[in-house]
Amino acid sequence: MKYADLAQWVSLGLFAAWLAVAALGVAGRRPRLSPSVLRGTGLVAALLVLQSWVVDAVADPDGLSAADEPLLAWFVDHRSPGATAVLRVVTDLGGTLGMAALTAVTAVVLLVRRHLREAVVVVVAGIGAGVLVAGLKSLYARPRPPLATRLVVETNPSLPSGHALSSAVVVGIVAAVLVAHLPRLRAVVTAIAAAAVLAIGVSRLYLGVHWLTDVLDGWLVGGAWLTLCVLAMRAAHTVPERSAAVEVSRASLP
Repeated sequence: MKYADLAQWVSLGLFAAWLAVAALGVAGRRPRLSPSVLRGTGLVAALLVLQSWVVDAVADPDGLSAADEPLLAWFVDHRSPGATAVLRVVTDLGGTLGMAALTAVTAVVLLVRRHLREAVVVVVAGIGAGVLVAGLKSLYARPRPPLATRLVVETNPSLPSGHALSSAVVVGIVAAVLVAHLPRLRAVVTAIAAAAVLAIGVSRLYLGVHWLTDVLDGWLVGGAWLTLCVLAMRAAHTVPERSAAVEVSRASLP
């Protein structure tokens, strides 16, 4: 597969750069990042390293990619009419139209409630996910599983799973918005979001249109982009607070 080795070197370079920045911060030298930003960017770097490892396993079939065919065969052997009907609905909800609708509805609600910055982050998250899916599929150009195993029609390349990537981003950013406004429901919202993303990914395996490594790659790339978007959303919350603090301090001056 093209660019697999390049992806590994780039991701390792980013991780090494993050380690250097973190070390400088610990040593008390610039640049110093806030703990949340440091943790978030570290998570992004780690996810990208794992993603490059998955791509490399696909390029040189061994290790993780060895599970692709046996797992696909297992799902094919354990299909049933009821499960097929349910997972068709799940995969439709997790598709392009479903995720676009969820993004649009969330953005509109935020705009109505005058949370402009959050609405912008949600829209950027959704658009970015679409760009990543199209770009990476074109870059890797991996063939899908055999036609005989597929229960739905798909014509674009297989890696990464667009459903897995987009749902991780869109469902994740919506969950982050809900948690920011309803912190008491953090555990419930997080559990529902994780279950939804997992179900969408499994539906693609069950329906025979993706390999395991496609779905894992989608989750990893989606997780990295989601983390960046959540950091941006937190920054959007922080700016008004800092501005208000500055105004208060100015007003208190004689």
